[in-house]
Amino acid sequence: MCPISALLLFAVVSTALAQVPSADQLELVWDQHKTALTSFTDQPILLEPDDFKHIAKGQVAKRRIRQDGPDRVMGAAWSPLSREAIWLAVLDDTHDTLVKILSERTLYYDPDGRKFLYQHLDLPWPISDRQWVVEIWNNTKLTDATHNQIWERVWNLSDPKKMDQPDPEAVWAPMTDGAWLFIPALEGTLVIYHVRSTVGGAIPDEVVTRWALATVDEMIVHALDRAKEIPAHYDAKHFGINGGDNQPISPF
Repeated sequence: MCPISALLLFAVVSTALAQVPSADQLELVWDQHKTALTSFTDQPILLEPDDFKHIAKGQVAKRRIRQDGPDRVMGAAWSPLSREAIWLAVLDDTHDTLVKILSERTLYYDPDGRKFLYQHLDLPWPISDRQWVVEIWNNTKLTDATHNQIWERVWNLSDPKKMDQPDPEAVWAPMTDGAWLFIPALEGTLVIYHVRSTVGGAIPDEVVTRWALATVDEMIVHALDRAKEIPAHYDAKHFGINGGDNQPISPF
């Protein structure tokens, strides 16, 4: 058996045998970081007891968080995979996309991980496609406050003028923001995703929120499945990607 095949087999077997922590164990880890998560995030997310119960069953906990205007959608899960592997699975969007009907173009990227991204959502006729530009960055304030424990990847709507060749027939989305959170937890990683969006035009905010709620678990599961491939994919030949601390992640 070649080294890469052996590595993949080990990863698959280890993942299959891993036992999900209990709800109490997960809540204890969360409570250790609750103050920092409240003080150093733009959109504080608080997991509830029922969320931990779902996660402890190996499920994706998901729910909507009531806010003025459109509600926020949150999903959370635990994986035996490392924080680094899951982070890379989410950020390596050159080789994979988490949403099938979404296409992307990087407009700007700097070594610290900040980038501007044009995204285009291909919707079925007769609904007009949607497009937007987002600014994405690493929340190093949260990372520093938790002594490099929590990594957060944040995005917010940016100026459409940054895209020089937009789709002239697509509608510009008026709002989107959200984040991925990655927290080392009990020989694995607690992963949280949240988003709040409106797409404009004649599509009601409630429809967008319900769609996000219906698909958030599929997206998180896809990211975790993709993370299983990262040890073989992210090798010395791969372009370097920084972690949430803005330091390069070493090849596996």
